[in-house]
Amino acid sequence: MNDSKMANNSIGNSPLPPDKLPEWNQEERMGALFSPFRSKSVNPQDWISKYKFWNNLIYEWLKHTMQCSFSIVELNQAFKRKGCTPLCLVTVIEELKRNNKIIEETDFLKEPCETWLAWSVDVLLKKFSSPISWMFFNMKNYIVGQKTNDIEVRYVHLQIVQELGDIILSITEVKKDNVLFSISEIEDYCRDKTEKQISNSTVRLTLEWLRQKKKVVFKKNSNPNGELLVKISAQKVNEITEIDEGIYKLIEQENKLSKEIEIMEKEKLNIINEAKLYLGKELRQMAKTQLRKKMDLEKSIEKRAQALTNLRVLITNIKDAHYNSAVLSAYKTGSDVLKKIRQNGLTEYDVGDIMDDINEVLEENKDINSVLSESLNNTNSDAELEKELAELLEEDNEDVFTAVPDSNSEIEKLKQRLQDLNMQDLVLPEESVTALSSVPSNKKALKDT
Repeated sequence: MNDSKMANNSIGNSPLPPDKLPEWNQEERMGALFSPFRSKSVNPQDWISKYKFWNNLIYEWLKHTMQCSFSIVELNQAFKRKGCTPLCLVTVIEELKRNNKIIEETDFLKEPCETWLAWSVDVLLKKFSSPISWMFFNMKNYIVGQKTNDIEVRYVHLQIVQELGDIILSITEVKKDNVLFSISEIEDYCRDKTEKQISNSTVRLTLEWLRQKKKVVFKKNSNPNGELLVKISAQKVNEITEIDEGIYKLIEQENKLSKEIEIMEKEKLNIINEAKLYLGKELRQMAKTQLRKKMDLEKSIEKRAQALTNLRVLITNIKDAHYNSAVLSAYKTGSDVLKKIRQNGLTEYDVGDIMDDINEVLEENKDINSVLSESLNNTNSDAELEKELAELLEEDNEDVFTAVPDSNSEIEKLKQRLQDLNMQDLVLPEESVTALSSVPSNKKALKDT
């Protein structure tokens, strides 16, 4: 049973959980979506809405089932509803291809393809289950030119491949000490990371995409019947060296010894429990026999523990040597760069001369700034200007006092004019005379008022 059938059986007739596909039980809506596409010119909005629905549904279904490749046959099977299959998928696939969201599997594997195809023929077809063999058998048929129906053509969804590629690349962050990984290790990591079943073919297609992006390289394990080894890096990855392969074998042996010691420790606990049971039944000889087994087992555990310690020391020393070699190479590169710089005239004497010139220029610039910051000399000093201002103020005050009229003479003139009016009955009031006589008689009195 393939992944799509398992997905359908697990969630009923709907290809996705109900919260991700609420329209599935809407008869009128699904009837329109299952029908063939009408001309886009008739109703562009309806055409676009229908295409977006199927585009999202295919993406969500592939993501839910952890697949990156599919065919129209598989889509028809996955999206079958009440015995009816969608009649519009051919148009949807054509539009997805036109928008560069999917690519035919043959084109996906075409450039570059030599290493992957050689490995798939020599290893995959001989070692893995029938669905994988069927996939690569179809790939082989494509290569030799055998024709298939359009609905049987397999496509790769590029966005799904990229997302799965990011998951595989994250293995380098979790297992930082590992240099190489086997295919089975990567598959187990993806299953643990996503908590979903992921097919072998999906992992291999994703690795092929990463290889085309120069983030993965392959090498067959030199051990008899060994798996394909994969070197993964978030940056540009180089070829797998003998050192990488040697470290991988040591780490593999380290893990094997660790598991053996763990199993033997559990067996030791079981022996101790059995010895206690025999003692409880007063079967002392049987209890002694169990204790002898325990002592022999402890010796084996001690030997393996010592071997494990030696392996770990060896691995650490190899990594340190590799690190030291990289550091030494960096030092050598730096030394070569410095030598080339010195060849361009960088010597101690040249540097000293340049520093002296810089200091001299800085001193000259300091003197120039000091001169520019001084005040400009004027013909008249500030003291002379202040004296002239005081004189001007004194002249203004004298003009003000001079402008005040003589009070006595003005009063006399006013009295004379009143007498000259020749009006006998007009008598100047006493109050007016008193008021006029009270006018200040000099400049000082006027200033005081």
